[in-house]
Amino acid sequence: MTNKIFPIVPASASTYLTILGIFLVMLIPLIALGFSFCQHIKPFSQIAFIELSGMLLIIGVSALFAYFGYSARNTKFVISEQGLRIKGCLYGRRVPKDSLITKNIQVVDLIHDDTYRPTRRTNGVGLPGYLEGWFRLNNGEKGLLFLTKKTRVVYLPTKGWLLSAVECYGTGRFLRGD
Repeated sequence: MTNKIFPIVPASASTYLTILGIFLVMLIPLIALGFSFCQHIKPFSQIAFIELSGMLLIIGVSALFAYFGYSARNTKFVISEQGLRIKGCLYGRRVPKDSLITKNIQVVDLIHDDTYRPTRRTNGVGLPGYLEGWFRLNNGEKGLLFLTKKTRVVYLPTKGWLLSAVECYGTGRFLRGD
């Protein structure tokens, strides 16, 4: 069996506008710290070190959000003989084939059916139009989610260690594995 690759349904424009807004808001303190740093650089002082640390922190958080934007468009779900591999995102992993409960895989609409709707983020990204990471579901289960539109979500129950819900192009082919 060759690998079957299913890309995530890309996030909506509101996701990218939110990320752009976060960049613009973070740009203000970055510029302020940059000007202040330039004034304190000659006699390198403790203030200059704190300002430099703040600038690096802002740049690091900005890079993290840029990666979330990349993931919202480039996450891929790969089905192979070994199981499912989720790649191109922060929470990517391998799900062994023997861990998947294939008889219970189904397509759900999270807009109209609230059984599997995420209610609380425990460790992940929650932007308008993009959810990635660990969430508590309405039915009490904990799930690893990769969602953009929430209308044709593949619900993948597994043995013991995680529950995945993914949203990709070719949902029917994903279910059949072809």
